[in-house]
Amino acid sequence: MHYNVDQAFEQLKQYKITTNKESLRRWLRNGTIKGVEPTSRKEGWRINEEDLWAFIRQRVPEVIRKKPITTNVAKEEKNREFFRAEMWWEMTRKNLFEGSVPVKKQDLETCIAHLKYPKEFEELVWERITEHTWQAVPRIFYLHDAFLFNRKRLKLDPGYENIKDQILFSLIEHVRISDYEKEK
Repeated sequence: MHYNVDQAFEQLKQYKITTNKESLRRWLRNGTIKGVEPTSRKEGWRINEEDLWAFIRQRVPEVIRKKPITTNVAKEEKNREFFRAEMWWEMTRKNLFEGSVPVKKQDLETCIAHLKYPKEFEELVWERITEHTWQAVPRIFYLHDAFLFNRKRLKLDPGYENIKDQILFSLIEHVRISDYEKEK
């Protein structure tokens, strides 16, 4: 498979290697990235998939192979989750969510009471939920098995049947671990 300049640029931009298409063209011209020179201006450069990914791995060593080749099941699952998360972020950047859940303070009170956490913690969670919203009733957007909260991808809690409960209990746990425990 071959990439054209636009497609290769999108990959490089995603891994924060460059934000300028001219950098990619310069790397192609001076041989930093191997590519097939265009025969005409209309045709443009073509970059072999393996050459592009070799360059990306050289610049960002923690990038895993695009197509993982492994027999280790644990490693394979980790790779699968990595690519699932990459796809998830790509879809959320395009605002392709399944839906959203309106969060009312009463819903949060019920969940906090169920977990037997103190009232002060409830106030902290409500503050975190409402600090980045402009709507009267905050909404949390979800896609498949995760939701977006404060620019983070949080997994739904599968221990609950209702989507709102899956989101709220996961969110409560996230705030407890990230904020509440630090304050104590």
